[in-house]
Amino acid sequence: MDSFANESFKRLDPEKQDRILKAAIAEFAERGYELANTNRIAKNANISVGSVFHYFNTKENLFLYIVQYGSAMIEEQAGKVVDDETLSVAQKIECLLRLAVKSSREEMTLIRLYHEMSSIGNQDLMSKLPRSMELFTAERYVKMLEEGQKKGEVRPELDARLAAFSMDNIFLSLQFAYACDYYRIRFQLYNHPEIDKEEYDEKVISETFQILKGALLVPDMSERD
Repeated sequence: MDSFANESFKRLDPEKQDRILKAAIAEFAERGYELANTNRIAKNANISVGSVFHYFNTKENLFLYIVQYGSAMIEEQAGKVVDDETLSVAQKIECLLRLAVKSSREEMTLIRLYHEMSSIGNQDLMSKLPRSMELFTAERYVKMLEEGQKKGEVRPELDARLAAFSMDNIFLSLQFAYACDYYRIRFQLYNHPEIDKEEYDEKVISETFQILKGALLVPDMSERD
């Protein structure tokens, strides 16, 4: 983690840290950065407003900290899938799709925060976040596809970097489709009003996997006949 949080916050017991982070995540996710109120965050975390600024100095630092916290948690989960040498590239892609859908349900407020952070109006804030974690994941995706090309799993004619970028955009779009209102409406318009319900998750994962499989992977011998 970068130094958006002061040492006083880092010394708190985990339960109190978690309480503050949950209150801040809920406030920023519901109201956005500009309208979020540190008084409400303090009240919901059962601490004083002075303590909020003692731990983070500014509202901006608090926001940057929780965005980085959420991104790191999700990126770490994706990294475990990509680094699993027992899985084929096809299996990794399917696991990453499942993770995208799962994280959108279980960490919906964090996904909304990431969307808030990456919106046009927050480019100044976005520039203050270190890109090391996201770059690390991007390089893992590229490496996964490049190694797949060497093993004959990934189409050899593809530019691995452009392919990784396109694949990651699909993961990100899926997350936004489940977590963010505008993208959910588009998701429903292209499909049907119930498509974001859990009962359709397997259909979404399976058909999106088929799209990625067709675009990225060398066809199985059985599929060539």
